[in-house]
Amino acid sequence: MSIKEILNDFRFTDTRIGTDSKREFSNGNTLPLVGVPHGTNYFAVQSNVDKNEWWFNPNEDDFKGFRLTHQPSPWMGDYSYLTILPFDLEKNIKYDTISSIFRPNYNKIIYGDGSIAEVTNDIYSGIISYKANTKANFLIYADGLFLEKKDKLILGTVKNCYDSEDEDFTMYIVIDLDNDFDLKNTESDYKIITDSKNTNLYISTSFISIDQAIINHQRLEKDFEKLVASTSKEWEKVFDRFEINIRKEDALYQKYNPYSKEKQRKFFYHCLYRAYLFPMRFFEIDKDGKEIHYDTFNKTIKNGMLFTNIGFWDGQKTLFPLLSLIDTEFLEDLLEGIINTYIDTGFLPKWLSPDERSMMPGTLVDNTIADLLSKKIGNDKSEILLESMIKSANPENNKSKYGRFGANLMDELGYVPADLHESVNQTLDNSLSDFSIGKVAEILTKDELANTYYKKSKAYQNLFDKDIGWFRSKDRNGNFTKDFDKFSWGSPYTEGSAFQNSFNAYHDIEGIVSLFGSKKAFENKLDEITNETSDFKVGSYGEVIHEMKELETAHFGQIAISNQPSFHLPYLYYYVDKPYKTQLLVKELLLNYFSYDFKGYPGDEDNGSLSSWFILSSLGIYPVAPGKEEYIIGMPFFDEINVKLANKNILKITTEENYHQKKFIKTMKVNGKVYKQRKMSHREFINASEIKFTLGLVPETGE
Repeated sequence: MSIKEILNDFRFTDTRIGTDSKREFSNGNTLPLVGVPHGTNYFAVQSNVDKNEWWFNPNEDDFKGFRLTHQPSPWMGDYSYLTILPFDLEKNIKYDTISSIFRPNYNKIIYGDGSIAEVTNDIYSGIISYKANTKANFLIYADGLFLEKKDKLILGTVKNCYDSEDEDFTMYIVIDLDNDFDLKNTESDYKIITDSKNTNLYISTSFISIDQAIINHQRLEKDFEKLVASTSKEWEKVFDRFEINIRKEDALYQKYNPYSKEKQRKFFYHCLYRAYLFPMRFFEIDKDGKEIHYDTFNKTIKNGMLFTNIGFWDGQKTLFPLLSLIDTEFLEDLLEGIINTYIDTGFLPKWLSPDERSMMPGTLVDNTIADLLSKKIGNDKSEILLESMIKSANPENNKSKYGRFGANLMDELGYVPADLHESVNQTLDNSLSDFSIGKVAEILTKDELANTYYKKSKAYQNLFDKDIGWFRSKDRNGNFTKDFDKFSWGSPYTEGSAFQNSFNAYHDIEGIVSLFGSKKAFENKLDEITNETSDFKVGSYGEVIHEMKELETAHFGQIAISNQPSFHLPYLYYYVDKPYKTQLLVKELLLNYFSYDFKGYPGDEDNGSLSSWFILSSLGIYPVAPGKEEYIIGMPFFDEINVKLANKNILKITTEENYHQKKFIKTMKVNGKVYKQRKMSHREFINASEIKFTLGLVPETGE
């Protein structure tokens, strides 16, 4: 595709959607990243140098340069970054925020003086094209940056990764230009000076060596237009997996319709773009075509694939289940990367950036493994994956960032005690992982082992307080802790209170229902969560954090769709035979809490997880329990979606009477036959040819 064709294709989203965020409040906390799916490097416009990890805002018209970045989230920070500012005579540059172009594989920045800077990049390399008024110069700056000119190349390193097993973690850099140049070094930056008005700067990187960076550089397509075209093809492959058709509505109806289906469709493709950014590739191809990676743990070069910049606490609920429908080839590679992380460190990954950061509770990569293997993805790797799951679960690692937290105490007490951080979530997440281990053991017909872990997966029940209907913390003597307040955030809970975190043992929702004694009692609890005010108390956080404000301002009860612990809450009404309540909640969320603008998300987008929630929900399905190979029927959102599934099947999902005021499913047909079940197996879904919904104004309760 040419640049003109990209601009005319609505699927090539404005990458600034969701970028208008700050530390105190998130509208996505995303960056306008330019690259290819699962790239090793991305570029993004930098608009300030004094706001730490929030270095881009779409409303700021300062242009500080194109930043080569590996930042998955402002909460993780950046590493191995550098910024390249094309400049003429003046380095304090304003740019036109309206006319400038932000697309997945192409940025065009229009300066106030009419100069133009463009960037595009592939996996390891990129081109910055600069058309200046007099001379095309470049300023390059970063912490820990070293550059030197050797013949017609600039070679260098950047060392600004402050949380890695390798304290000397290095990215190697190769730069050249299509014109003669001089390199000048000052105390704070480097300047590339040319005598040309129009110049292309070519840059490649490696985490392996300078020689590997040169190999990567030699493979770079140096024709800017051709590189745009080739990277466009990579995104076309992604966007072609879904075709969304919108029915033309009666013009007179528009007076009753405050929504734009065209913008909703654009937002869907933005979500798809986000779902393909992370994890990022952390392996390279050597001169012989072999996959190699840098092992930061042992500080050596190893064979095989590796991936980084992903939190499995985030991705396991929605991102990887989505990809299991449309891109099993990538997931096969991901499983190899997960295995290589285990081989390198002795543990499965939890939050990688670039290596283990251990930011969230649990070892929920277990859920991803179980979910993929149960869907026949990566089954040739089952034995080593089961081994890695068990070995990562059993060592006591309360002070280490690797492995399962509170493992020995949970085995001894049946729960993680209150004096350990986030004890309720740790207990529930450990129970989830035990279920996933049991699932993989069952797949391998290791029945005794499977039963052992299935039994362990019931340990979450030890924290249920039947007197008040919440899961809450216990001390080491088995007593519930005092001063319980369901509005109080923080430990023993994670980024929420009892409202958001009590029902995270989603591998056994039926078991949770049984703890309440009846479906009606559990329905009443769900109603309490949904109809409660959106109040909070800061609890152990001691201050207001952004997730609290996002819950409060949404006024959606205590369902914080802004964060992962609440993702499944709207779907739990299925388990009490009230699917119409799920339909209402999901339709309201899809209609009113996501938008195609700079404030596009109700909270942190988190590596494709919130985007994947939107995509799955808009298909009318949701995978409450990874590893169970089933989807809850929710609420379809678009008139027609054709899904190109990974098994080569094309599934058409149509929705009749699809108006914003119609929030309930009247009928559902699969392959022309009435479908009255409230869930669908993975196999049924991927082999269906057509799912047809018809919506109504009032619920079909059957009562």
